[in-house]
Amino acid sequence: MKSKSEIMALIQQLDHLIADDLEGQDLDFKQWNDQSPEENIKKMIKYAVCMANGGGGSVVFGVADRVQGIDNVLKGVPFDIDIYTLQKRIYDHTTPHIIPFFDELFYKDHSIRILIMHVYPGNTTYTTIDGTASIRRGKACLPFRQDHDE
Repeated sequence: MKSKSEIMALIQQLDHLIADDLEGQDLDFKQWNDQSPEENIKKMIKYAVCMANGGGGSVVFGVADRVQGIDNVLKGVPFDIDIYTLQKRIYDHTTPHIIPFFDELFYKDHSIRILIMHVYPGNTTYTTIDGTASIRRGKACLPFRQDHDE
């Protein structure tokens, strides 16, 4: 997992790089979908499972991953999105339960809020409540079948 200061340093590089170039086994960037709050929560649940099964990691929400220039990249997450509600939804929709830790970063005089979801590695196989498991391999979340992937 990346620390808050490490992620801040990476974000500063987005004037010259695209976020996708900085992604790896323990780091992903995702843009927040302002049109569908529920889609964002589903994405968080999916990535919580993926990261927990893949050794842990951080997902940075509110950052476009395929554009360059920090002013174009920092899209943000709405200020009314409650971290505790997100934690509860992820907890309620994962088996065994995952409780991610969230950090917030603020840019442009606190007008842009970035959320970082940190997921600790697990010692078992995690799934969504519908039984779907994925695992982080490099930059991708891939289907995880315990009988083939261990």
